[in-house]
Amino acid sequence: MASSKRVSIMPAPKPPFSCAPNIVIADNASLTGTHPISVGPQSVIHPRTKLNSTYAPITIGSSCIISERSMIGLQSAPSDYQTKGVVIGNGVVVEVGAVVEAMEIGEGCVIEVNARIGKGAVIGKHCKIGAMCEVAEGDVIGDFTVVYANGMRRVDRGGVEDLKLRMVGRQVEVLRKLIPSNPAKFQ
Repeated sequence: MASSKRVSIMPAPKPPFSCAPNIVIADNASLTGTHPISVGPQSVIHPRTKLNSTYAPITIGSSCIISERSMIGLQSAPSDYQTKGVVIGNGVVVEVGAVVEAMEIGEGCVIEVNARIGKGAVIGKHCKIGAMCEVAEGDVIGDFTVVYANGMRRVDRGGVEDLKLRMVGRQVEVLRKLIPSNPAKFQ
């Protein structure tokens, strides 16, 4: 038996989007939701990236790289304490297939391939979340922590934070030449 509900053919509304003029955002990135999405200068949003502001705002800092097939934003209603939405600091790299619902990701972090950061989690500065690792909802990870294999953790104070941030900046410059950008499509 066919449903009596009519299906809307109208496209989903675009979320309020603000960005610096010098970002790179692929034409086939997906921005959905009703809350604001803000992207800082020198950041790169790869193709097939999904930014979902349906439940809360998304703020991405400067010189960030958000790789393809990654998902940023809450996938369900937020807890009372996550009113700011998802805040990603400067120089953060989110690799392919990662899901980030965290309340805050600190400066210089790397979220590796297919990692998952749960709602309300707070990741300190210069952390690395290993490939396919999961950070539980509401978990707090201190600065310079590396999370790897089955949630094991260690602290890495290698003292090369500035070098890592410069490397991300160079990576942004290369990606600027490789990814066709169309920020006007999202405004």
